[in-house]
Formats: sequence, C-alpha cells, structure tokens
Amino acid sequence: MKNDIERPIYFPVDDAAMATGLYLTGAGREQYRPFERYPHTAHPRMYMFTWETGRVLPEYQLVYIYSGSGEFESHVTGRTNIKAGTALLLLPDVWHRYRPTAGTGWAEVYLSFNGQIPHMWQTTGLISPANLVRTIKTPERLAESMDAIIEFTRKNPSGSPRELALLTLEALAIALGNGEATEARQVGKPPASHAVPTQDAIVNAGLHLIWNQSHRNLSVHDIARALGIQRRTLSRHFLSARGRNVLEELTACRLARAQRMLRETRLPVKRIAYAAGFSSPTHLAVVFRRELGTTPQQYRKKESGDFNATNRTAL
Repeated sequence: MKNDIERPIYFPVDDAAMATGLYLTGAGREQYRPFERYPHTAHPRMYMFTWETGRVLPEYQLVYIYSGSGEFESHVTGRTNIKAGTALLLLPDVWHRYRPTAGTGWAEVYLSFNGQIPHMWQTTGLISPANLVRTIKTPERLAESMDAIIEFTRKNPSGSPRELALLTLEALAIALGNGEATEARQVGKPPASHAVPTQDAIVNAGLHLIWNQSHRNLSVHDIARALGIQRRTLSRHFLSARGRNVLEELTACRLARAQRMLRETRLPVKRIAYAAGFSSPTHLAVVFRRELGTTPQQYRKKESGDFNATNRTAL
C-alpha cells in the first residue's frame, strides 16, 4: 500500500524573491501509515536522508507533525520523542534526523525557506540550534497557516514573492510565538558536525560560529569580537590547531557549502554564491578557480553527472 504523498512543490528563486528577505524554496505534505518506509524518494538529493545517515541542509526548514508520533535527533540537542503538535525548526549546517514511530506512522507538512530575515533571527538568538523542537500551543493555527501556503501555491503558481514571504512569515510567527522549546535528552554521543573538534576551546567556539553563520557577512573581526578576544590571538590559536588562519577556515566552509549545493541542487550559481556566504558570484568563481582549478559551472557538470535529468523525472 502506497503512502499518501502529494507532489512536492519547488519554487524558482530569483532576484525579486531574494529581495523580500524571506523566500520559499519548497513545500509539501506527506502522510505515512504504520510500518511504511520513511522517507520516500521523490525529493532532490539535498533533502533526502535515512535514519542511519541523517542530513545537513543548506537552508531552513519548518516541519510540522500534525498526527502520529516519532523521534528527532540533532548533534546539538540530542534525541527526543515527538508527537502530534510538534514543529521542527531546522537550521542550515546542523546535522539532524527524524522519523515516525513504526507502529503509528505520522502526517507532516513542511516548508523550506531562506533569506536574510531567518539569518538575522539566528544571529540574534530568536532561533538557535538548541531549540529546534517546539511544542505548538495553537496547533490548528499552524496547520491551517502552512496548508494555506501550499494551497495558495498550487492555485497561483506564479504568485508574487511578496505574497509568499508574508504567508511564510505568518507561519513562522505562529511556530515561534506560540511554541515552546522542548527539552531533549542526550542519548549516547552526538554525531560529529562538519568541523572536527580540536583540543582548543577557543578554536572550537570559532568553528561553531563559522559553520553556523558563514552564510552571512561574517568577518574574522566579527568572530574575534563574538568570542571576546583579539583578532591576532584568534588567528594564532587557529594556525596552531588547524594549520590555517581564520579567513582560510571561513573560505573553506563557504566553498564546501557551495560545492554541495552545486552537486545536489539545480539552484542558479548566483543564488548558491550568496547562500554559501560569498559576496558575489564573481567572488565564488575566483575561489573555485584558485582552490579547485575550475569554474562552478564546470564543477557542477563534472560532479552532478545525470543528477538533473534523474530528478527532473522524479519531480
């Protein structure tokens, strides 16, 4: 018996969408019956995961569980049980995994989004890796708001980015304003994050900032100021522990994120450049040429293989 899955929606992102500061990249609804395989395989590779491997997203995602139960785990929160009325607010570059309880299944609705607004919220602490799991006080409101976005996009495929941004903002306001962070319990050792921890606490704190905030206009000075130390002191610690300076670490992080999006998505190179934290597509191209000896376009063609053709059929 097949699960109840609607065709997912993926949105083109252009300059008008990015200018809103909050733009949707995808949305969908899925319902899994007891003992059905989770997740299904109708999504682009960047969204796919298994319980064994987990997943790291290059953007934000709001997942609302409106029936059933399951479990969630991230390398920051540890593992926790989740039930109907729970929202997962997933952040870029934070390893996570989730699944329904085999005997119950569950139903979910999800929005994938990005932009300067959520990045600002993360910078100011309104959203953080520590409060990814939220119990919603008004679950009907959130379900209705997210369903309204999906119905709007199905009826108005060319709907304006401004309308979509406002609808998405409403759903996020409900999730944040009428939700309480759920305390997770640590089960075993959390999976490793992108950057391997060192024996230097200063470097580890700097790596956490880099891998979680390098998508924005983050400078070496910003990192040093956030850690309350001098820039020269920070650089000395990085050179000793990592063998490269802070700026090189920042660039390596942004390059890795851009490489992943080029391999696993069909997003325009311009959007990938900004999403990865580069100041411009030209800056991205310069780094690619210097570090990899190729261009972003050539890298995508070589590494993605038949990915575009395969997923064009799947979608």
